[in-house]
Amino acid sequence: MAHILIVGGHDETFRMIEDLPVELSVFQNSESVTARQARRAHRLCVFDYRNQAEALSMAQELHEVEPVDAVVSFTEHGLMPAAVIKEALGIKGNAREAVRLTRDKIAMREHLAGRDLGAVLTRSCDSASEVRSFLQSVGGPIIVKPAEGAGSSGVLRVSSLDQVESAFACSRGEYPGPTLVEEFIDGPEYSVESFTTDGRHEIIAVTAKTTTGPPRYIETGHLMPAVLAASALAELRDLVTDFLSSIGHSFGPAHTEVRIGSAGPRIIEGNTRPGGDFIWELVHRAMGRDLVRESICHLAGLPPQSRAPGRGAGCVAFFGYENVVIERVQGIEAARQAEGVIRLQCSLEPGQHLGPLRSSADRQGVIVAVGTDLVDAERRLAEAQARIRVETSVYVDLVLSATGVADG
Repeated sequence: MAHILIVGGHDETFRMIEDLPVELSVFQNSESVTARQARRAHRLCVFDYRNQAEALSMAQELHEVEPVDAVVSFTEHGLMPAAVIKEALGIKGNAREAVRLTRDKIAMREHLAGRDLGAVLTRSCDSASEVRSFLQSVGGPIIVKPAEGAGSSGVLRVSSLDQVESAFACSRGEYPGPTLVEEFIDGPEYSVESFTTDGRHEIIAVTAKTTTGPPRYIETGHLMPAVLAASALAELRDLVTDFLSSIGHSFGPAHTEVRIGSAGPRIIEGNTRPGGDFIWELVHRAMGRDLVRESICHLAGLPPQSRAPGRGAGCVAFFGYENVVIERVQGIEAARQAEGVIRLQCSLEPGQHLGPLRSSADRQGVIVAVGTDLVDAERRLAEAQARIRVETSVYVDLVLSATGVADG
């Protein structure tokens, strides 16, 4: 029986592989460990696995006692520790360089700059004056964001010089490291979901995204599969497969974010993991592909598992109230029972004071629905939303009003 080490993860990860004949060791932090994980794991090591040196030391000790065959992570902060362990122990897993390039936004931009791979103009900045200089050189809107950020935290579109100081301060306030600035690609945003086996890339689906728009572009929903012309779809497929090959991605799921502008598709970010924000669930339930299960089977040398047929299409919508007081919430359970709804989470409660949305973490829940095609899935989502009634009143944050701090 193969011995697989999983770094991090959520209960959904372990539910998907509960019945597989593999021996699991799990590295988990204290805030995320659950009874389900403890039941499934043969060995559960609870510590801050984001500390790569400690994670490697723990893995080496484990490997000496019970040799590990492969290591994997499906969560953002576990990717690099898993890659370091893979390289040090010489076992199966994702290549360290591929993970490094996708985790380090500056390194990825430098990698793309020398290749015809949909690169955007970009610069790493350590001061507001450098951001100002880049804006002037580009001559149009730019995106200012932390080089190590996630979930739209600290991300702002800047169109004029008088917005630079506040945008740079916002970026540094979220993450103390370098600030990345890049030209703004004015066009629709998509993500490409894929799975790689022995260096061969399979494009599974393209996801269309809706966002709050400027200045933060926080994602508010997803549609899968995206409606695209055959030529545009082929261009996306070619770009993403070339990109994954260029970074040396040889195994497992990937989630590549792109925008299609006037000059064609441009890569915004790449990730060597399944798509977050419940995109992984759309891939599973709409497209019939369980990427976590497929990954473990491949690493363990198990025969390919039979795939349950997907529903055909799916959509995600987030609760994104801002600058309101929640007075009443009704119909959540009725919406949860609506046809086609496979997930509904909602943290809205009467009495909540909600300020502005500053990152995806500020959203208050999600509805995921599937259908036979995109029209059917969107209809089912709309029917569920219609069952929910949220009454609000205006909320003014007196602290922000007094200090003059605001988006834009």
